[in-house]
Amino acid sequence: MEKIFDSVRELDKRAEEAFNLKNGVLMEQAARGMAERIRSILSSYLSYSHKELPLVQIVCGSGDNGGDGFALARMLADLYCVRVVSVKEPKSPLCKLQRERLELLGIPVSTELQERCDILIDAVFGTGIRGSLDAETSALIERMNAVQGYKIACDIPSGLNGFGIPSPVTFRADETCTMGALKTALYSDAAKDYTGTIHVFSLGLPRRCYEGESDTFLLSAADMKLPHRSVQNTHKMSYGHGLFFCGEKTGACMLAASAALHFGVGLVTVFGSPVPAAPFDFMYTQQLPENFSAAMLGSGLGRTPDMQKQAFEFLSYEQVRECPLILDADILHNPELPKLLPLLKKPILTPHPKEFQSLLANSGLGRFSIAEIQEHRFEYLRLFCGVFPHAVTVLKGAYPLIGCGNRVFVNPLGTNALAKAGTGDVLSGMITALGAQGYPPLEAAYTASLAHAEAAKMLHTADYGLTASSLAEAVAKL
Repeated sequence: MEKIFDSVRELDKRAEEAFNLKNGVLMEQAARGMAERIRSILSSYLSYSHKELPLVQIVCGSGDNGGDGFALARMLADLYCVRVVSVKEPKSPLCKLQRERLELLGIPVSTELQERCDILIDAVFGTGIRGSLDAETSALIERMNAVQGYKIACDIPSGLNGFGIPSPVTFRADETCTMGALKTALYSDAAKDYTGTIHVFSLGLPRRCYEGESDTFLLSAADMKLPHRSVQNTHKMSYGHGLFFCGEKTGACMLAASAALHFGVGLVTVFGSPVPAAPFDFMYTQQLPENFSAAMLGSGLGRTPDMQKQAFEFLSYEQVRECPLILDADILHNPELPKLLPLLKKPILTPHPKEFQSLLANSGLGRFSIAEIQEHRFEYLRLFCGVFPHAVTVLKGAYPLIGCGNRVFVNPLGTNALAKAGTGDVLSGMITALGAQGYPPLEAAYTASLAHAEAAKMLHTADYGLTASSLAEAVAKL
């Protein structure tokens, strides 16, 4: 996993002072990293049937991000046809210096974009805008989005602010090359439609020397610890017993139970409502078994007073409170749940934004709109986890966030194919399976979240074609 930072300004300043890297050294390194990436793209992915050099069009702003763009143009000028576009005079000292260097080499700066190019570089704004875009800049970004060519954002797509909230007009990149360290703004749900693939480039010194402490981390597939079996002399109880509370909507519970079985748990028991045409893979009971090692409550539960009463009776059992307990869906809306959370030893909550809205309100942390929650996902997740530091909370979204105590982990592997009913039940079942097999709650949550996304990609369906039942089966093939 990699560290993520809210801002890198302090990191830049500290590096400049600690390693004597002043006078634009970091900017030169940023431009050099971009130049290497562009050379890689043009040599590996683009083919040319014409004799002319590839056209790289670089749009520069008036601040330090524009300085990155001017420096990049200088480094590429001997290799490609470079067109530099700037509609505003440089304001920052480094931007002025880089433009002067460009002009000394006789490289012209235009105010007009060409409608076609091989690569278009957005170097208008860097670490996020403050306030709203003026009409001239909005019009420029609209023209940039209309250009035909492969689009790269330098550091962050212009129009995204420091929270990752897009302006009405925001640059849509095929990829974003961010400098020095990863930024939180790149991992808002809304940002995912603008950043494309995200790459981070070194600023000429080891990342351990550049980066400071962080409590936010980017996960990768390498962090996924699948429940492979290495011991031969075992039996089903060696791999845990998952207990699933079945409520009104039995299909949701069946999806979760199926996912758990496909994700390695040795035994699944369904407790509660009778299930018509029940699968033979599960045990069924209306009496609490004695030997389960993880439990799940909420999927398909229903919100009627009677069903919620039954759910809280289930939560009154000491064994339920002591084991890893996955709480999902309808139980998360219950106003009494926050009072009970401190009594649960290993709770794992898996809300989507609407359910998280209820959790925040019922915990006395504030009444926020869904839009506010989506714009400040990191902030409100930290707020909730600060009140319930022993709980693990998986906030679903385009970038699922896993919070525990003061730490937040970002899953970047998600896909829009998962926007289907039942896929959340599958995730809860997968977490239950790992909890039953002895995974620590945090590790169970992020491993299941990563595996959930990887299984969706492995299905190779059209982005509209995934079903929850096929996903539950796919997790067995990772």
